[in-house]
Amino acid sequence: MLSASLLSGTAFAQQKCATDETHRQYIKENPALAEREREFNAAISRNLSHLDVHALHRTTTSTADTIIDIPVAIHIQHSYTTTDFITDDAVYALIKRMNNTYSLNYDTSSVIKPFKKFVGKANIRFHLATKDPMGMPTTGITRRFSYLTMGGDNQVKMDLWSPQNYYNIWFENTIGMAVSGGTVLAYAQFPTDFDARSFYDGVICAAPFIGDGSTLEHESGHYFSLYHPWNSSNAACGTAGACGDDEVDDTPPTIGHPSGCSLYDTTCAHNYFKIYPDMLGLDSLVNYPDTTNTQNIMDYADCELMFSKGQVARMRACLETDVHRHNLYDTFNLRITGALDARPDLTPMPEFFPTNPSSGGKFQYFTCPGTPLKFANRTWRDTVTSLTMTFSNGASQPTYTVANPNYNSTVSETFTDQGWVNISMAATGNHSGTNTVAFTNSIYVADANAVQPENIVEEFNPAEDLAKWPTFNYYNNEFKWQHAGVGYYDNHSMMYTGFDNRVNPTLGVFPVTGTPKGDFDDFFSVPVDLSSMASGACNMNFFTSGASRTSNSLDITDTMVISYSTDHAKTWTTLTVLGKGDLINKGATYLPYVPTSNADWAAKTINIPTAARGSYVIFRFRYQPGVDHNGYLVSTGNNFYMDRLSFGRYPAGVNDVKMGDLDVAVVPNPTNSNAYVIVKDANNATAHVIVSDIAGKVVYTVDQQISGNEARIEIPQTAVQAKGIYMVQTTTGNQTKTQKLVVY
Repeated sequence: MLSASLLSGTAFAQQKCATDETHRQYIKENPALAEREREFNAAISRNLSHLDVHALHRTTTSTADTIIDIPVAIHIQHSYTTTDFITDDAVYALIKRMNNTYSLNYDTSSVIKPFKKFVGKANIRFHLATKDPMGMPTTGITRRFSYLTMGGDNQVKMDLWSPQNYYNIWFENTIGMAVSGGTVLAYAQFPTDFDARSFYDGVICAAPFIGDGSTLEHESGHYFSLYHPWNSSNAACGTAGACGDDEVDDTPPTIGHPSGCSLYDTTCAHNYFKIYPDMLGLDSLVNYPDTTNTQNIMDYADCELMFSKGQVARMRACLETDVHRHNLYDTFNLRITGALDARPDLTPMPEFFPTNPSSGGKFQYFTCPGTPLKFANRTWRDTVTSLTMTFSNGASQPTYTVANPNYNSTVSETFTDQGWVNISMAATGNHSGTNTVAFTNSIYVADANAVQPENIVEEFNPAEDLAKWPTFNYYNNEFKWQHAGVGYYDNHSMMYTGFDNRVNPTLGVFPVTGTPKGDFDDFFSVPVDLSSMASGACNMNFFTSGASRTSNSLDITDTMVISYSTDHAKTWTTLTVLGKGDLINKGATYLPYVPTSNADWAAKTINIPTAARGSYVIFRFRYQPGVDHNGYLVSTGNNFYMDRLSFGRYPAGVNDVKMGDLDVAVVPNPTNSNAYVIVKDANNATAHVIVSDIAGKVVYTVDQQISGNEARIEIPQTAVQAKGIYMVQTTTGNQTKTQKLVVY
């Protein structure tokens, strides 16, 4: 009988399909899916039991004459690069190619003689939807700028349109999962996985392979319940001696062909036949080819050309049997999705991609006066006949117009004015008119003048100078740098929001979309003039406070990369990478972390190399949230805070500090080591320091003559060994100041 199989595996040549792996994982997570699959295959067998197998194989044409129309939605996750920002024309070409394959409008003359009479014509037609789930006009194509394009896999499916109404196909730059034997090229979800994984239903493909011979045709076969010809062996494709069967009778048993084109492979198919009851109820034998169907689209060989008639019968039986797939071609569904309607004339959707010509084509939204940025056109949804871009901030070309632009059309701009750049794009379509989009605060131009290091003790107060330390949430999500209402000395600091408030990683809740794998966010310093510190010690100092959501060291994977540029943001050099204990000083908590006292902060000192001590230096702070070591795309990080960033010759806590109206400070505070009393502007005076505990007992005294404008008076750790609060009284001349010192 014509029937089914279980799993599927690899695509073509060295690139592999991961349908097997995802299917097995789904069953592991939900064992009931295995029984669902057995029931489905039994239903398919019953559906096919009426077929006259002899008649099916007497002619070279398929008996599937009725055309089945399927609405399609294409979702493109991209980073604006030429490899993943797929053009509309490439999508239209894909749909045309799939229709050629499924309607047999392509050349099958090279099919070897034993299988010529088994070539099947599915008569399935794919149509880009012209109405979205809200009933609005669409080209059937969606696009999302997302870090998930680099291995987000099922997470990119946040743009799912109802899988009962649309066949969803996603593209990302790179499939993130790895399977034995090669790179994952694509994978699909079987109909039987729908009940437990409806939010993942469809096919996902690596964008660079959209033009590959039959990748989507292969994955669509899985979508319509076809399995690999070697499937029942439950072994890897090409495994010697592991003859498998997809339970479709006219695709003989095989070990599969990972590559090449072994046309007359008889390893598993020698003397292959099936016995069926004939019209009179008597047994009747069908002698199938004694060679495997290497040219089958569901194999991995390099010569895929055909579906068999049995596979066609199974796909169409799937569409009739499965309630979700059946609804796709229902007359009412074709009407509400606009599948059979003409493509609407929609105005172009203007988009651009800013790159730094010196950074290898990577996007960059931060620049300096006089440093060129290249703006690449990424407008889509209609053929563009005219494109006009306007730029603020003293742009070298305030207005730029180009006729008949393409995806490679670019304009190079430099800016003179510090601050956020506003950009406007007006795109005129071939048939649909003009669409103008404003991109406010899209590019940041740094100040042309560098700040002396002694004038920088950054408290991240938004009412003062935070506007000159710009932050970038590139992917417009919840993981980002932002001002926080807590701080080391005051109620201001910079916080990276790393807490994922939508899922508890200990529960493994699914689906989790938009998780931080591959995400990163930046903030940039003001330009700093470090030329006066060309020799001797030079440090960047700041205080941090951070926690994790896990106590498992393997799962503490957040990092912060600090880089610097000495050539006006053209190139960047890594200064240091902070992770684990460098970021996490307050352990694990499943609540959003907020520091509550000075004792929650730790001092950090980063040595600045000589190469970074130029007259115009910018520092970039790039936080990269991580995921757990098992590969689940859930955030294991928590909130991280930075405060009181400064530059100087001394390490953190003993650095030149901005005193404001004070002339005495106790640092670091809190401390678990030595502390120092810093006295300024008391030249030739004697400083008398008295340290007492909370009960008033004096634990340390010292007198020190002050020469110059500043003195550092040490309070040794041996004097303040007990944890708690101490009072530090400093007298210079006729002035006395008393301050608290916290020891932890």
